[in-house]
Amino acid sequence: MSVKEILSRFKGRYKDNLQAKQAFRLLIWNFIALPLSFVTNIVVTRYMGAEHYGNYLYIQRVLEFAFIILNFGLFRSINRAVLLADTEEKRREYYGIGLLYLGAIYLLIVISLVLAAFIMPNFSEKGITDIFLCIIPFCFIYYFNHLYEQILPANNRIDLLIIARYYPKISFFVCSGVVYWLFKDNDTLNPVIVVWLFFLSTQLAIYLYVLLRLRPKFTHLKERLREAFRYNKVYGIHVYFGDLFSTAFAALMPLLISRFSADNVDVGFYSLSLMLSSPLSYIPVVIATSHYAKFANYKAIPKKLFLVTGGFSLFALICLWVIVGPFVNLFYTPDFKPVIFLTFITSVGTLLYSLSDFISRYLASQGDGKALRNSSWIVGFTTLFLSLILIPKHKAAGASITHVVAGVVYIGTIIFYYFKRVKFNKTDTSKIT
Repeated sequence: MSVKEILSRFKGRYKDNLQAKQAFRLLIWNFIALPLSFVTNIVVTRYMGAEHYGNYLYIQRVLEFAFIILNFGLFRSINRAVLLADTEEKRREYYGIGLLYLGAIYLLIVISLVLAAFIMPNFSEKGITDIFLCIIPFCFIYYFNHLYEQILPANNRIDLLIIARYYPKISFFVCSGVVYWLFKDNDTLNPVIVVWLFFLSTQLAIYLYVLLRLRPKFTHLKERLREAFRYNKVYGIHVYFGDLFSTAFAALMPLLISRFSADNVDVGFYSLSLMLSSPLSYIPVVIATSHYAKFANYKAIPKKLFLVTGGFSLFALICLWVIVGPFVNLFYTPDFKPVIFLTFITSVGTLLYSLSDFISRYLASQGDGKALRNSSWIVGFTTLFLSLILIPKHKAAGASITHVVAGVVYIGTIIFYYFKRVKFNKTDTSKIT
């Protein structure tokens, strides 16, 4: 067979494969957003400096931690409800329930964070109490992203997912240049507040546009709420309790770094190393997202999909190790040089986490909430145990090592539950191989 015939056959298969098209689109957008995110980060770090950048990311981590603690699996249950809804009308009604959930979670978070700002000494010790209180009222904008990441893949609205996920990055990229140009010599405005203001503004405009496109409905509220609570009882709450012991403890690591440090500089270093490692998650997440709706009917993940995902992810890790040193030295100030060593460590953990998340998306589409919960518990206890041992002494390096070990535990646990699900599915004739 000639090369021309091979390419022609591949092109024909690509045209007929919706998941392949969607995966390719998401991957292209990831590679478009990747350099923009890096450039944005470079501009922001040059404008803010290491200490303010650490404070900026510390606040972001606190907002993430609060959401993990107080979401109670509600968005996960909406994901399940949208995935199984048999009409577009029902899906729009579940979108409406999702907005109600967002409002309820927002109120809980605002009350909790305001109390935390006055009770926890770390805010006053780092001198960020006033800044934190200024940002808290607008955190609902930040949480829109969590809602969209659940409902859009479930309805296979990859077009809107691209807008919600990547357009804010483009807008913030433009705004970062404006911020640097207008405020780099301004000593009266706090850089943390300035960056947060522009960041949330770019998010809000685009999230409202996506909301208008979704056209949520608030009819049959009582019935849809009852159904959503049922999904939460059998699925969402199990994942939530799992998140408390894995995602929450992972989000807790930057907070522990801050608590055992004189300032938030190490928080910035560790978070930046995670950001530089984040491209390693693109391929597994993109493939899992584009196949999410189809996974629900599979008895197992196709072997070819496994090999493609793992092979490209490993290649990406090697590429990252080659370029991270020259990249940081070239584009960041000398203050950020410790990030190079940290990235070599965190990148391994990120690769393991991303491959585990790829498999967990399959389990999620199968409604196997208990498996996700149990694996999260195991990973969470590992993360907490190692964090309390390593972070007080080694700060960011201790958090990086914890990230890797937790990744090893995560992928081992999730593979165990995957094979358990595959064995169960062999008796289900309604699913395809």
